[in-house]
Amino acid sequence: MQKALNRQFKADKKAAQEKMIQQEHERQEREDELRAMARKIRMKLPPPSPRRERERREKEREEWERQYSRQSRSPSPSPRYSREYSSSRRRSRSRSRSPHYRH
Repeated sequence: MQKALNRQFKADKKAAQEKMIQQEHERQEREDELRAMARKIRMKLPPPSPRRERERREKEREEWERQYSRQSRSPSPSPRYSREYSSSRRRSRSRSRSPHYRH
């Protein structure tokens, strides 16, 4: 009985491992197909002008700086504020479960 259970367990484990390998293989194939499609689309589009490309990079850099500089330079909130903030968050979360409450 135990031998049969062990055999079945090993077979199940092997089948699960093979299934995971197959899923990973399929995921890789999908990624490769998407990369190929993106490459085709890029090849069909005319190359961006240097001015537009520079403007796009500057815009992305400004957006990144705006997003990340706020987080690092913001002063830490006072204990009173953080307590109020966390309690209001708790309240709003519990209210959000109600279908009648809208933000």
